[in-house]
Amino acid sequence: MERLHFILEEIQKGRGQMLSNPFVTLLIRFLHSNDLRSDLRGSCASIFSALIVILFIIISWTSYVSAEKEEPLVVAYNPKLPPFHFDKGQGDAGFSIDLMNGLAERMDRDVIYVQYSQTEAINRLQNGDVDVILSAYFNEDHARIMEFTDSYLSTSVGLIVHESNDEIDGLPHLSESITALERDTLEYEFLRNIRGIHYHTTSSQPTALELLINGRAKAFVGNILTADYLLEEKGLADEYKMVGSYLLPIDYSMTVQKENYLLMDQLNRAIREVKGDGTYSQLFEKWFESENELTDKLWLAIQVIGSLLILILILFLLGIKWNRQLQREVDKKTNVLNELNQTLQDQVEQTKSSDQFKKQILNSSPRGIATVDDKGIITSFNAKANEMAGVKGSSVNRPYQEVKILKQLLEDKFEHVFTSKHLFLGEDAIWQRKDDRVYFLRYYVYPLYNLEKKITGIIVTFEDVTEEQKLRLQIFEQEKNQALGRVIAGIAHEIRNPLTSIKTFVELIPKKFKNERFQKEISTYVPQEIERVSTLIEGLIDYAKPKQLKKEIIEVRSFLNECTILFKRTAMNSGINLRCDASPHLFIEADQNQLKQVIINLIINGIDAMEMTEMKEEQVLHLDAIERNGNVIISVTDQGIGMTEEERKQALEPFFTTKTKGSGLGLAIVQQYVRENKGHLYIESKVGVGTNICLSFDKERGECIE
Repeated sequence: MERLHFILEEIQKGRGQMLSNPFVTLLIRFLHSNDLRSDLRGSCASIFSALIVILFIIISWTSYVSAEKEEPLVVAYNPKLPPFHFDKGQGDAGFSIDLMNGLAERMDRDVIYVQYSQTEAINRLQNGDVDVILSAYFNEDHARIMEFTDSYLSTSVGLIVHESNDEIDGLPHLSESITALERDTLEYEFLRNIRGIHYHTTSSQPTALELLINGRAKAFVGNILTADYLLEEKGLADEYKMVGSYLLPIDYSMTVQKENYLLMDQLNRAIREVKGDGTYSQLFEKWFESENELTDKLWLAIQVIGSLLILILILFLLGIKWNRQLQREVDKKTNVLNELNQTLQDQVEQTKSSDQFKKQILNSSPRGIATVDDKGIITSFNAKANEMAGVKGSSVNRPYQEVKILKQLLEDKFEHVFTSKHLFLGEDAIWQRKDDRVYFLRYYVYPLYNLEKKITGIIVTFEDVTEEQKLRLQIFEQEKNQALGRVIAGIAHEIRNPLTSIKTFVELIPKKFKNERFQKEISTYVPQEIERVSTLIEGLIDYAKPKQLKKEIIEVRSFLNECTILFKRTAMNSGINLRCDASPHLFIEADQNQLKQVIINLIINGIDAMEMTEMKEEQVLHLDAIERNGNVIISVTDQGIGMTEEERKQALEPFFTTKTKGSGLGLAIVQQYVRENKGHLYIESKVGVGTNICLSFDKERGECIE
């Protein structure tokens, strides 16, 4: 028995590691018990002791040998995923590396670190070359070939852009931009299933972030902890920002071979130990100090909110005490509220009266006024508008297209007002009611804004200017009659010359009837002179009594020559050379009679302006026609007194004139006729130099008749 105890003591001294075996510990306690000593005093004591010693040695030696032969753990990690794990030439470093070292210490295992990409590490794990992979994320495919430990870190995938980038505000705005990210990652699988995103994949997150920094990508998608670490390291943290919300959560775990539950259980127990003894918190604070500060701030906020809730609870309890006092105050305030309620009702009545007053103003207006919302529904339509439209009943809450007068006035304008905020002011239109009454309208279309200055609809106002139009036409006819008198006086001499020639030939007929040369000359010149007289008279008749409005293709040069003939003599009598230099083969589409009245009016204005200047050696009133940018430009240029800038701006306004006997409607009618023929009028003038009036029309195709 004493020898047995001696052996046990030697084993305890030389094989301390055996004592870690629970079977060895139990056996030692059993052998030291008094009961065992009394039992072994018999004849079988020596045999029983020997068996126990042999069994003890076998169990202890087996445990020792197994412990001595346990190999180091081969741990694989991606060296390009800081701050989790990386290698800068000074050995393995990072949060996950430090954590694994702590786990190995508790497992009493050595660690050998190897560097592989995620894909290569998984292949190595399956082949048995690697025991553990760090910083693995869970997915269904990986779960079929590996076992995952408990999560030891949770983070997120974020979207990072340059601070100056205001175009990308979240995932929906990535369709037109190139996005940099690491391939074969959780974020890569997520974005690959979204259509329209153009991405540039790399082998690592630092490389993807470099694409953003170098301007080769507009955005970076990846681990926010890795991105923050790299940007801080480069000193660029203030130049980049994360936009939108976190795209995806990521839980990092360690992975072992499929069905290696023993190693997985050892790792899970070690993870729980480092989290329980404070080691994990120290490592986290070391590598993610900014996150820890955020956690501290969050905890401080929770404490503040908790304090506020306690304070609110105290106040609530005090409120119960004060309830009776407040009740008395409530009774006092009730009377005040009743008075305020009465005042509010009075204000409501005043508002109703105000609305009625506004309706009275609208219905009393001599103009038709209508408002239409952004959906094309009429929201108001006053009495004058109803009268002019010939509508019976209310037009409110109807689409404006159902009210013919609004349909005509808003044609091609409704959408234009909303899209470009354009105003249509002083437009003219002719409206014929169902009872065949004709109105000459002047109307305005402009946006309707709300209190936030946003367009909520449009306002249409229109007025009857029929009497004004008649008055303008009467005055214009008077001016035209005056011009007609001047034309007649001017062409009288032009008619007298061909008549004199014809008379001469007629008187010579008895004497030279049989002369062949005379017969040839009379047959040539007399028809020409008759045609000349006919042209003058026809032009005069067309001007005096114009035909019904009818647009046709006009050859510009021959047309201007006809107008020049009518005023050639009138201009010469005033010492003015009326010159026409129009380019050939220019055609426009217009009403010939209206265009003739326009040109004649401009010629008369030019002659009048030149008569008011001091006589020069040679005064020229120039008519010209050229082609420019697909348009035909007709210009009438005089060397008259010219106009000031203020006079030029007012020249086209009705009843504005600088003549002592002018009506001020000449240029206004000219402007109206030019618009009716889809042309444009421009005025350039300088005091003491003269005036140039240009008419612009679309060029048309035509055939010149010689």
